Amino acid sequence: MQVAAPIGRGAGPAVGAHTVSACSTGTFDPMVDDAGGDVEVGAPELGPPTWPEIDVHPYRRSRDWRWWVGLVGRVLVVTGLLLLAFVAYQLWGTGIQTKQAQNRLSDQFADVLSTTTVAPATTTPPTTVPGSTTSPPTTPAPTAPPTTPPAPQLGDPVARLEIPKIDLDYIVVHGVGVDELKQGPGHYPDTPLPGHGGNVAIAGHRTTYGHPFYRINELDPGDEVILTTPAGRYVYKVTEQFIVAPTQSEVLAPTADAELTLTSCHPRYSARQRIIIKAKLDAAQSSPLVATAPPVTAPPATPPTSLAPVVPGSSTTAPATTTSVPTTIPGGDAVAAADDLQRGWFGDDAAWAPLVLWGLALIAICLGGWALRRKTGRPWLGVVVAALPFLFCLYFFFENVNRLLPPNI
Repeated sequence: MQVAAPIGRGAGPAVGAHTVSACSTGTFDPMVDDAGGDVEVGAPELGPPTWPEIDVHPYRRSRDWRWWVGLVGRVLVVTGLLLLAFVAYQLWGTGIQTKQAQNRLSDQFADVLSTTTVAPATTTPPTTVPGSTTSPPTTPAPTAPPTTPPAPQLGDPVARLEIPKIDLDYIVVHGVGVDELKQGPGHYPDTPLPGHGGNVAIAGHRTTYGHPFYRINELDPGDEVILTTPAGRYVYKVTEQFIVAPTQSEVLAPTADAELTLTSCHPRYSARQRIIIKAKLDAAQSSPLVATAPPVTAPPATPPTSLAPVVPGSSTTAPATTTSVPTTIPGGDAVAAADDLQRGWFGDDAAWAPLVLWGLALIAICLGGWALRRKTGRPWLGVVVAALPFLFCLYFFFENVNRLLPPNI
């Protein structure tokens, strides 16, 4: 009979392959060694080692250059995945927000149109008083601009913008701040409202939040841009397209003619420059413009000094013919709107605090998942538990990162 030798007894070619001698009765003889010889009398008896006699040293991986290269590689992979997730958020996540906002704004604007009856009376300004009926006193509606609706608040819908060539159809909101441009194209508050004379200016995103102005560079002279407002429908024809620096706010300066200016960042995914589309009103296809009070309040003292070298002839006719021209020269509105045009990276200081808080929340979730993985020894458990909270916090983290981008990028 052969039995396996206890651990630590004898030496053989392999563990578990040793054999020991047995007496004829089948009992183990401790006085016979594994090789069949007699054990020296008085030699210490060897037995299996006990746990206290075993030194257990935890395995530590040596951190040579390969370990550091692996760490850098893992960091780069995670960074790349986060960048891809941010791009996905910009292309789809922000678009979902804008789509929801546009649905709400469309309903609001439809309500405004249904409750507004506007002045076609501006087309019939009879100065003759027919005294037979009471309607003539109502016909001097051209002088009714002081009774126009109150100025819109930031975020209110002011017009519907349509550009058939590039399949654009959006509700325009009042304001060009971060919150306003999330909802759609925004009207520069310091320029005339759509439907009024002068230089109406509108800004829009080009790559995020539904990117309404993504294809604005495809517009050519003669293309139609249509604005529908409570005052009527206005058709503009594109006259030119050009690129300017963000500091060139003169593109927003008031004009005597009814014009439309569309602005957005250029090139795409950058805020280095601004792309400008200029268009002029096609009066034959448009509703009458709403008269505005500012041209009436133009100071009469400045025109003679600014227009003296330009207008030859009698000085009596010059002030009369130039009362409307001062609107082309003053830069007050353009100066006020310059900040909106120039706003670039990291312009929203209010985004930093929530950005840091959501970032800390992401770090805490990652550490919690890692601790759960170590405690349970199940890597998948930490991932499953941390996945949903991580994605939730990541969405709001990206939202605040996006607030640091130029508003109309």
